[in-house]
Order: sequence, then structure tokens, then C-alpha cells
Amino acid sequence: MGPPDGGRPIPIRKITNWKRVSTALEKIDTPNLNSIPNDIASTDEIDLAIGALTNHVRTVVEESEREVPASSDRRKFPPDILELIRAKNAALRRASAYPTPEYRSRARALQREVKARVREFRNEMAIDDAEIAECLADSIETQCSHASPPHDIAHISRIEEEVLQKTSLEPKDDLAPVSLSEVQTLVKSLNTRKAPGLDGISNKAIKCFSIPLLSLLVAIFNACIKNCYFPPAWKEAEVIGIHKPGKPRDLPASYRPISLLSGLGKLFEKILKTRLSDHLLGKGLIIDEQFGFRPAHSCPQQVLRLVEYVSEGFETERSTVAVFFDVAKAFDRVWHAGLIYKLYSLQVPDRLIITIQNYLANRHFTFRHERTHSTRRLIRAGVPQGSTLSSAVLRVHKRCTATVVVWRPTRVIRGRYRALYGNRNRSTRFTLLPLQRAIDELGQWFRKWRIEVNPDKSAAIQFKYGKIRSRLIVDKNTPNLKMLDAIIPWQRNYKYLGVTLDKNLHFRDHIERVRNTALFYKARLGAVLGRKSKLSRRNKRTIYKMCIRTVMTYASPVFAHAAPKALHRLQVIQNKFCRAATDAHWCVRNSILHRDLELPTISKYMKDASKRFFDIAGSHPNALLRAAVDYQPPHPTHLIRRPRNVLTDPPDALTAAVESLNDVNDTHD
Repeated sequence: MGPPDGGRPIPIRKITNWKRVSTALEKIDTPNLNSIPNDIASTDEIDLAIGALTNHVRTVVEESEREVPASSDRRKFPPDILELIRAKNAALRRASAYPTPEYRSRARALQREVKARVREFRNEMAIDDAEIAECLADSIETQCSHASPPHDIAHISRIEEEVLQKTSLEPKDDLAPVSLSEVQTLVKSLNTRKAPGLDGISNKAIKCFSIPLLSLLVAIFNACIKNCYFPPAWKEAEVIGIHKPGKPRDLPASYRPISLLSGLGKLFEKILKTRLSDHLLGKGLIIDEQFGFRPAHSCPQQVLRLVEYVSEGFETERSTVAVFFDVAKAFDRVWHAGLIYKLYSLQVPDRLIITIQNYLANRHFTFRHERTHSTRRLIRAGVPQGSTLSSAVLRVHKRCTATVVVWRPTRVIRGRYRALYGNRNRSTRFTLLPLQRAIDELGQWFRKWRIEVNPDKSAAIQFKYGKIRSRLIVDKNTPNLKMLDAIIPWQRNYKYLGVTLDKNLHFRDHIERVRNTALFYKARLGAVLGRKSKLSRRNKRTIYKMCIRTVMTYASPVFAHAAPKALHRLQVIQNKFCRAATDAHWCVRNSILHRDLELPTISKYMKDASKRFFDIAGSHPNALLRAAVDYQPPHPTHLIRRPRNVLTDPPDALTAAVESLNDVNDTHD
């Protein structure tokens, strides 16, 4: 008998014996390793050593693998094939129960039809996968290049000539050598769940390296630093596409490219990133306005600065006009020459700069869709998403972006990927005149440094306090703002760093959005968290806290002072979870359910999170964040509420009931 399904081989998967891999990697007397020179000095010797090490590790891993049948997944078939399979199975059951010639003939006919249709589908799928891979590769190749021609050709030519002249000189600055202990620390911190690159060496295999192999890596890294060299084998990326939520699946632009890079190359990137960060942070070259890609800083802190600034204007009856700019393809269209120029202006060691330039130059990628790869493509601009060094390099890029426009009457607040300009005034007409001049100046600077702004994601909001929701987005006769002749639309709300800001800062839109997301996750996890689930209460509570509550309470110090009626909608979701997780009767009080699950109410959780947040912000090394939270909150009965008001708010009825039950239990104990 031949293989089933008309000769199609049975799908298999491979299982690796990692103990065997670890034991085999301790042996260093192998043909691959013996071909490595004792002293790695030149770039050719570096490439030879990397190739030999990669082949050795791959050989050991392949010899430690065994093949097992892979479970088939019929959900990949289209609906017509699934319906045909169901009809075939029903015919087989009927022929088995009533073995008449007619029923058996019908069953055999359906079997042949299913086999033919499945074979046809697999052939179509192979062709479609290749076409899809090439189509998405074309899209990414376009993304990773400058879409528009340069506007200031003289400036760009001057920058490129100056960078070429500086990088052609022999480097003078020395970098700290790589030590064995540094590499051991990096290897120990590797995430074993990360996918490998094209070389096939996973982080789990790297964790099995013996001391001699780690010492070989140290020698390779030091040789790379000495030669200002980033090996080409580590610049080859396997790109996969992650679908963007809410985008049509049939458009190539709806997929976010993620680069799967060599694990060994990522180790070297981390070493370079450490030396770049030590230089920038040690000399205080990162300005206080920058909160992205920076240790001890976060997106909620940046959003809080904006909310506090707008709320301060509400107290003095002044409106705030804010304009949000979204940098198009922030990773994919970084101008390499401009970035290297900025590194020189920050007096980064020249040996590190030339190594980073070599890291950015002549990068290639292949796109993978299912099991099909596209042709090899060149990356002409940008930094790879998924790279360890990209965040540090982009931090330098954003650092210079944030310091261009300095204009006294305009309050400048910046955030990750976006620059925001806000100005307060009693009259919008007087506010927009200087703001438009600042936008024009910023637009010219964007053109000068080949930074493209996405007009579809840019927006302007007039923050104006009102107890009643107004139908007007802006005041009447308010002119439009423009960025490079493109109109910036006025909007009622805008999602900024994960928080939806509305023009009145009521946060109803944000609460509604996170509530719908939490309900979606709760429905998807219904079988795990429901009444009939066999999981323990402790495990149900852990899943809820990790998957659902985090969605509702992200950046909670920013909006925890919202109206209790609006926040109660989030508490309702938690109440329903508590009742389903404990399989409680409808008459059991919510306070008892919270006590039994040892779960704080949403109000209590947000208040505790806000207290920790403001304690950290009050003593934060960033002076701008300290200044933003250094104020006395309005009186509890005041119409204007600010984020610090939540610290003095009395507990709501449910929180008080839960605390009362806990006090009774403590007394009895």
C-alpha cells in the first residue's frame, strides 16, 4: 500500500533532544571547528569562523532531531472542501449502516471527489503562496526605500559627502572589548521562544553553547569591533508579515514586516547597543522630552504630561489646540546618511559609528509566506523591525527630531513616533496663527531630513472643557491647519500612545474602546473562564488578570479620575467574570465574590496603581515628568478633575463592602 491521499507524504514535524545537543556541543574537535584559524583578525577570517560555527551547530541540532507525524489541520481548507468532507463522512456512515450498492457507490464517488479537490487545492495553494510571497516582498521593498525624491538636494549632497569623508578615515576611538562574562550574561537572558533567522540557530541552541564555543564568539565579536565590521551572514533577514488589526487582508500594506534575524547576530547587536546607550546616557545626550526607547520611561508617562497640561488649561478656562503628527514608516524609511551624520554630531566613538554604518549597509531580506520564500531583495533605507540595535539607533534619530523646533509661545510635547505641538489661548483664532507658523517650520525640517509624515494618521484637536458633550468638533469659523499643503483634519478624539483622548478629556471614548476589547477577549476565553471550566479558581483569576484586566487598566493613572459612572462599566465586566469563575448563584453579592477570589475592585486597583505611578513620577530623574505631577489637585467638589484627584477620592460602595468583609475575616483570624 502506498501513502494515503494519492501518494502525498504524511506531514511531519521535528522534535529536538536538547540534552543531546548540549552534550554534543561540548566537543570541539570537529572538522568544522578545526577549520577556524587560531587568531581571527581579518574580515575573511571572521566570515570563515561564522560559517564554520553555524555549520557545526546546525549539524549537531539536525543529528539530535527525530521526525514524528504532524497533526493535520483541516481548518486550512476552504469552506467548499470542508463541506465536501462532511458529505463524504456522512455517506461512509450511511454505507456502513446500510451496505447497499447504491450507498457504497455514492461513498466511493465522494471519496474520489474529495481526493481530487484536495489535490487541486494544494496545487493552487503552492502557486498562490509563491505569488503572495513575491507580492508582499515587492511591497516591503517599496516601503524600505524613500518614496519621494529629495527636496533639498544641496543639503542631502553635503550630508552624504561629509559622511563619506568621515567614514573613510581610519577610526581613532577604541571601544571596550567584549568579555566572556558579558556574553554569558547575554546568553543567559535570551528568550527561548523567539524564532530563529535564516541560519536556523535558535536561542535554545545558543543556550547550549559550551565555554569553548562562547570563547569563540567572544573572539569573533572582538574581531568585528576591531575591523568595524558587521558580517553579511547576520544581515540576511527572513521577513514575515503580521496583519494589522482592522486592515483588509487583501492589501500588502495591511501587513507589518517583522525581520527574523540570526540569533548570533542579535548577540552582537546587543553588545553594540550597550556601548551606544552607555555613551548617550552617560553624557546626558538624550533630552528630557523623549520618552520612547529609553530606560525608566514609558508611554503612559508621556500621555500623562499631555493630560496634565490640558487639564491645567481647563482650570484657567483656556482651551488647548494640539496637533499630532505620525511619522510614516518610522522604522522603514530612516535616511542612513542622515542618521550617521547625527551620530557624529553626538560625538559617538567613530569605531562604533562605522560599525553601525556597516550594519545598515547592504542588508537583504526574503519574505516568507507559509513555507514559500520570495526572491532576495535589497533594503535601501530604514532599520529592521525585530532588530535589537534598531531601537537604540532610532532613539538617536528621534532625539534629533525632537530638538529641531524651539518656539517660546508654543508648548512642545513629544512622544514615541509622533511630535505634538500644543498651545493654549482663550481665543482659537489667536492660537492658530503662531501654531501654523511652527508647523510650517517643522514641515520644512521634515523635508530637509527626508522624514515623511503620514497625513491620514495626523490630526488636530481643540481641547475645551465642557460638562455637556458638544456636537461641534471645533469652534465655528475655525480655519484648518496644514502640513506641507495637506490639510490636518480636526477630530473629536485621537488615539495617542494607546489612550483615546477626547476633546473634553472625559475619557468615555477610551473606556468604551477598552471595554469592547475586554469583552472580545472574555468571549474568546469563555470556555476557559466559564462556569463549566475545570480550571481552578486561582488559574482562572490569573488568566483574567493577565489577559483581560490589563486591557482595561492600561495607563489607568491617566484616566482613573474619570466619572464613576463611566468607570463602572469596566467593573461590570469584572463582576461577570467573578460570577462565572465561581459558578455562583445570582443572589450572591459581588463583594463576597471579590473576597473569595481575592480580587480587588477596578476602582481599588486603579487607585493603587495611580499611587505607585505618582510616587515614581514625583522622584523621577526626568525634570519634565516631576514638574507635570507637582501640583495640588482641585477640591473634590470642583468641576475640573485632574489625575491626582483619584488619590483622595473615597472608596466606592463595592470597594467599601469588600474591605469591610476583609476586615471581618482578619478580626476572626
